[in-house]
Amino acid sequence: MAPALQGVAFITGAGGALGRAIAIEFARQGVKRIAGLDLREDALIGTAEALKAEASDVEFLPVTGDMSDEEQIKDVFAKVVAKFGRIDYAINNAAIGSPFIPTDETATADFDRVQKINVKGTWLCEREELRQMLKQDPLPQQPGSRRVPSRGSIVVVSSLLGIRAQPLNGLYTLSKHAVIGMVRTDSIDYATKGIRINAVCPGFIDTPLVTPAIRELLKPQIDKTPMGRMAFPEEIADSVVYLASDRASYITGTVLSVSELSQS
Repeated sequence: MAPALQGVAFITGAGGALGRAIAIEFARQGVKRIAGLDLREDALIGTAEALKAEASDVEFLPVTGDMSDEEQIKDVFAKVVAKFGRIDYAINNAAIGSPFIPTDETATADFDRVQKINVKGTWLCEREELRQMLKQDPLPQQPGSRRVPSRGSIVVVSSLLGIRAQPLNGLYTLSKHAVIGMVRTDSIDYATKGIRINAVCPGFIDTPLVTPAIRELLKPQIDKTPMGRMAFPEEIADSVVYLASDRASYITGTVLSVSELSQS
């Protein structure tokens, strides 16, 4: 059995179904200090309750804030570091969707709204995560391990639309391609500084936001996935936590598809 994970985890969008599943998986893998960022305080309360039910000894710090606001994000990270002293696993998960319309009919306000959260917000978080990780010493090497300790690990949750395209979904697709570009560049710039950066690209995820009407609309595309169904949040969380952990200590700059649409 692999040793329990050490350190502190930080998750954006921690009140949503995927963010909550990621937090729970970190707890299952032994992480005892977890911070979660979300716009909605009530959603963070739900995550806190879920974590308490999973592992009563986990300390959860809920922080509300707007990812697209530079000063709020600086304040968020100051609170997390003041509480826990460091950030070892940073998961940039929060994002919003976009209207399904062609580019010539798209309003500039919609463009600004989607890119402000999905690109600028993710970038602001990654910048603060990097600044903190560069300041901190690596975690102690676990007994008997040959893995080189790192200063930290960052995982960005992109999307299959970060590596593919979908009709009438240009704004979201653009944003998810953009964060993969950031991951690939930063993974090169910080690899020798002891920081790994990777991306996970989920397809369709079965969450409460997928109403019966949406499920029916997406059915032709879901049927084309290799497994013929949507992923459960826990299945995506497994991949995220694996890439964040020292079990992926020689992996950086990767873009992991979970799960790819059929080409047929």
